[in-house]
Amino acid sequence: MGLTVFVLFLYTTTAIVAVSFFKKYKLPYFKYFLGYVITVIVFEYIVQLANFYGHATKGIYNIYTFFEYNLVALIYFKLTKETVSHKWIKYLMILFNIIYLFSFIFKRIQDYTVLLGALIVCLFMVFYLKELLKSDRIISFEKSLPFWITIAFLLYYLTSLPFYTWLYVIGIESKKDGITLFKVQRIIIILTHFCFIAGLIWSSKEEN
Repeated sequence: MGLTVFVLFLYTTTAIVAVSFFKKYKLPYFKYFLGYVITVIVFEYIVQLANFYGHATKGIYNIYTFFEYNLVALIYFKLTKETVSHKWIKYLMILFNIIYLFSFIFKRIQDYTVLLGALIVCLFMVFYLKELLKSDRIISFEKSLPFWITIAFLLYYLTSLPFYTWLYVIGIESKKDGITLFKVQRIIIILTHFCFIAGLIWSSKEEN
């Protein structure tokens, strides 16, 4: 089984597990997390179909970028409680969405929206972790699904920063470098989804 096939299998597994535990996690953030994992799998299968029929996939990824980062923002808007965190999330996502819309006019900045988005959502995770450290929830953090989700997201999006910098800013010099780069990304995705699945299974039940 190749890495790409295994990644698709993990996407599907994560979505199935998340749907299965819908009644276990009743807090508002979870519906956006569920939307995120379903969006990931839908767009990934669309990309695979496009590749199969020989169509370009950049436009598909550009549309996915909008849903991806806005869903992550909504997750952390619901997870954070402090007014200052909510203000920063709102302002940064307004900025991101403005730049995202302009990227369809000025196509040269299209490649940089994913880099900007990854940086912005990492800040949202810092806001959440800061609030977690100041709360009573820190006592049982290891049984908290939002904690596991945040660890998984940080693993993925922090490593996305050098990945997208190398891909879009520095540039890939050889085919071998490109293969290595995307193989590393696939491994990171696998670890990310293992964290999602472990968190969904391991974490304590949540109530409104």
